[in-house]
Amino acid sequence: MSAGKVLVFDLGRVVFDYDLNKLCESLSKYSVKSSLFNNVDSFIYANKELLFKYEKGQISSINFYKKIINILSLEHLSFEEFSFIWNGIFSPIKETIELINSLSKKYDLAILSNTNQLHFDYLYKKYSDFFMNFKKIHLSYLMNTRKPETEIYKQVIKIHNVDPQNIFFTDDNFENVYSAMLVGIKAFQFKNFSKLQHDLKIFGLE
Repeated sequence: MSAGKVLVFDLGRVVFDYDLNKLCESLSKYSVKSSLFNNVDSFIYANKELLFKYEKGQISSINFYKKIINILSLEHLSFEEFSFIWNGIFSPIKETIELINSLSKKYDLAILSNTNQLHFDYLYKKYSDFFMNFKKIHLSYLMNTRKPETEIYKQVIKIHNVDPQNIFFTDDNFENVYSAMLVGIKAFQFKNFSKLQHDLKIFGLE
């Protein structure tokens, strides 16, 4: 195994913030079941199994769209319009992006994200220069597993061929952090930029 260090970043709420309220508000305008969208947490929970399948690459984007259209009674909403709404929830977290731009000059960086094809294709196209900072990009829909399943972390370790103790991982979800720790990765929960800087120092970075 290589002795080099690898820095692995989650995307959502670490590099890019997202607004699920905006998603629900936009979709509700096309639905006869607008009451379904009143509580974002309930909306996500009610459809989580479908969302998980999409994030694990078990369903195509077009079939995901068709199922969502049916479940939520979204009338007269084309795939292109749905994609625009589905992807229009992101905003960059500038401090993290600037830090990653700097770190990439010294270290091997990677992404590990629970995401889907529509979201990642959109982000990669819009922020293509930023994604050039990463040596590897690990995406749940291409790996057929998702955080916090330990299989996804084991794949990352194998791909990088490093001791898991040499992998720094940050994620806003503690369950994902804990699962990474179980396989030996040095994992830290992302809460804010200052904590990220502190965690990197604990890991041994200057």
